[in-house]
Amino acid sequence: MQVDIRDKVIVITGAAQGLGRTLALGLAREGARIAVLARSSAKAAGTVDEIVASAPDAPKPMAVVADVSDENQVRAAAEAVDARWGRVDALISNAGWMPPAGTMRVLDFELADLRRILDSNLVGCFLVTKHFAPIMIRGGGGRIIYVGSMVGTQAGPGSGAYGASKAGVHLLSNVVHQELADQGIRTVALAPGLTVTPGMRVAASEDHIARVSARYPGGRVGQPEDIVPFAAFLCSPAAEHLSGTLVGIRPITG
Repeated sequence: MQVDIRDKVIVITGAAQGLGRTLALGLAREGARIAVLARSSAKAAGTVDEIVASAPDAPKPMAVVADVSDENQVRAAAEAVDARWGRVDALISNAGWMPPAGTMRVLDFELADLRRILDSNLVGCFLVTKHFAPIMIRGGGGRIIYVGSMVGTQAGPGSGAYGASKAGVHLLSNVVHQELADQGIRTVALAPGLTVTPGMRVAASEDHIARVSARYPGGRVGQPEDIVPFAAFLCSPAAEHLSGTLVGIRPITG
């Protein structure tokens, strides 16, 4: 079966920058209808403008403003997408926050920072699922991609809070599969390794990036563009039988 996402309605959270922005641009070039969801209206509109400029033949995208940790805003965002297109075929729950590496040690963390991580990375996944999945179900089903992290499978010192939030995302993906698979919902949690984004540049030192790069194919860490083809596959009918699983995106090193 051919990987084809033309005219699929795909909602991407955290799409104003980093991986979310790259996914929005890349999937739009494949013909998808992209809803760019971000907290900043100016940044969401900026991604929409980039899509229009780089993929003029793609369906016109829409900008949607919402903080994924605010249920009222997420509800309104879902209603806006539904009013525009009448369906949602895929949701990529990507929005999140990564603190600087090693700054969240268990005995030293600030509660406000812990809550920010959990709200952004985990609570947001619950809320977008709650309000976008019913639109998918009404239309016969759809795909939810939760962007987790390899840190959610094995975290180092100072990464307990971020790792715990991403481990929760991985678990949520499987539970949603169990609860909604019979209503047509397919889920997968992606767990990228070190990937070059603005957040990663803040969180990881140059020494750490260099050490990891030496173990990766071609001597480089992941790029957001590396994930676009896989996301396109997951959003297509070709991935219909894949659900409830965690997919790690990094080399196996000994």
